[in-house]
Amino acid sequence: MLQWVKTQLDKMTSPTLDWVQVEVTTHCNAACCYCPHTIMKNHWANRHMPIDLFHELLPFLKYTDLVYLQGWGEPLLHHDFFEMVSICKDRGKRVGLTTNGMLMGEDTLRRLVGLEVDIIGLSLAGATSKTHNHFRKGTDFHQVISCLERLEQIKAQKKTQFPEVHLAYLMLKSNFRELQEILPLARKTGVRQVVASNLTLIIDPKLASEAIFNDTRRADYYENTLKEIKDQAASEDIVFDYHGPGLDEHCTDCRENVRHACVISVDGDVVPCVLTNPVLCEGHELAEGQRPRYIFKGQFLPLRGMPFGNIGHETLTQIWNKKEYARFRDLFDPAIRRKPEQIWSQMPKSCVQCYKRLGA
Repeated sequence: MLQWVKTQLDKMTSPTLDWVQVEVTTHCNAACCYCPHTIMKNHWANRHMPIDLFHELLPFLKYTDLVYLQGWGEPLLHHDFFEMVSICKDRGKRVGLTTNGMLMGEDTLRRLVGLEVDIIGLSLAGATSKTHNHFRKGTDFHQVISCLERLEQIKAQKKTQFPEVHLAYLMLKSNFRELQEILPLARKTGVRQVVASNLTLIIDPKLASEAIFNDTRRADYYENTLKEIKDQAASEDIVFDYHGPGLDEHCTDCRENVRHACVISVDGDVVPCVLTNPVLCEGHELAEGQRPRYIFKGQFLPLRGMPFGNIGHETLTQIWNKKEYARFRDLFDPAIRRKPEQIWSQMPKSCVQCYKRLGA
């Protein structure tokens, strides 16, 4: 009887989420120069989410239509990845992932199509082999593009539009010019959506100058170019979404959709976004008292995790409805009228001192 009551209460108070992002692994087969997995390799903890823990979150899938299998790792490395996809699809959920593309051989491509995966995000850091391979070491541009072309052929054979492929282009000062080649590349590979994003988690100080929002002298050039690409994309029925080159110091919003989505870490921690994932903060090999750091406006700041609970011990409904989590989400609610100064004074430092919060 007591369990029945708990189940009914959970149903009545459960959230409706745009998506649930699940970090299935922190292992990666690439060594991208800007990624914390590479920069913090001396104390990075590589691990897979146990399949038993993944089963723990199954009751929570009813809260959302989309399960996105992605975190600080390459999801296709997980030996149970396709079982995870099958579990989600069997429950009628849309499934997405972001990959570096290096594990998309013939068998994997056919399994992705056969399981009717809905979205594949493919990470790029250039539109030529020289540039992409420089920034995303351990990956090969030509191999990635060949895999996308083969995927398009398999989809045509199976007479399906899925998986939809999104190109995720990381804009850097050194590769921005090549972004003008992204639409021909999209046409070549049958891609209908491109997302151009900024470098927002800067751990290596040598990379600070690569963030285009730090190159204020060319802000107009960046903005005009992005608008031109967007207009051209629209004329070709391609969605081109981008993050602007400027920072909005008065912004109280967040690009991570923290009010209507959440991230479940490889250990089962529920956090607002991947930038608040405790995995980033572990620092096993650092000296006692030190913490991993990132750079924000020229300052070194400690990386901070922000877990509100763990699915191994509580339901997602219980975690979502905690007062401290609700108060956090309210800070980003435009319907609650407050002065920006009031909001910032209550925000966690990890949000106040975050380029995502500034619109990057």
